[in-house]
Amino acid sequence: MVPALICFFLLGTVVGSFLNVAMDKMLHGRSLLGRSHCDYCRKALTPWDLVPILSYVILRGRCRYCKRKITAQYPIVEFISGVMFMTVFYFQVLNSPFDGVKIVYLILISAVLLVVATVDFRYYLIPTTLVFAASLVALFYNFFFFGPTQFAQYVFAAFVAAAFFGAIVLITRGRGMGSGDIVLAFLIGMVLGFSQVILAIFMAFVIGAVVAVILVFAGRKKFRQAIAFGPFLILGFYVALWFYQPVTAWYWRLF
Repeated sequence: MVPALICFFLLGTVVGSFLNVAMDKMLHGRSLLGRSHCDYCRKALTPWDLVPILSYVILRGRCRYCKRKITAQYPIVEFISGVMFMTVFYFQVLNSPFDGVKIVYLILISAVLLVVATVDFRYYLIPTTLVFAASLVALFYNFFFFGPTQFAQYVFAAFVAAAFFGAIVLITRGRGMGSGDIVLAFLIGMVLGFSQVILAIFMAFVIGAVVAVILVFAGRKKFRQAIAFGPFLILGFYVALWFYQPVTAWYWRLF
């Protein structure tokens, strides 16, 4: 299994490198076509400048040509993408018979969620068009691979999760939660189903609260200052996706 895990990690870093470029070009209104270049000196980058993680380390986080500092987002996203791809493969092989279609499906969802988490973390913005597209993929996957009853349960979970966050947006008039979180919650519900999406939302609020308290005490955030919730919702998604059984078993043992 180890060689396969390494292959999935390397594949994930390559995809992460592409996602970095795609995010940068889309956010700045540039075409996805054409060669990558330095944002400062505009020098076209060679393939050796674009090797995931390794190029950043070798160049010490600076452009080869103008020596300006490169954002750490690039190696971080590449590394996280590699871990996500490797994790999808590992847990699918560990928990169930090998299902290539499901692995591809979860990798695609993971790539979308990584883009959402990155954009929301940096710009407090959720790319809803991308989330809608992923939700459509999840809808079709559920329709073709689940029976009618289970399909209906997943759709129900998506609408319940979206309605929950919609209620928060209405009650707080948009101050407690952004409308993009409604769409993201819909996607997560569509992928997880009802039971798991409850755990995902619960864990998102727990993790978010802990991080917010740490940031306030560290002086990085002020009390009541906005914090991107998308990354926490995505962390909760993965806790529910991979650790639903042990987490719920531990919870019920407490009571």
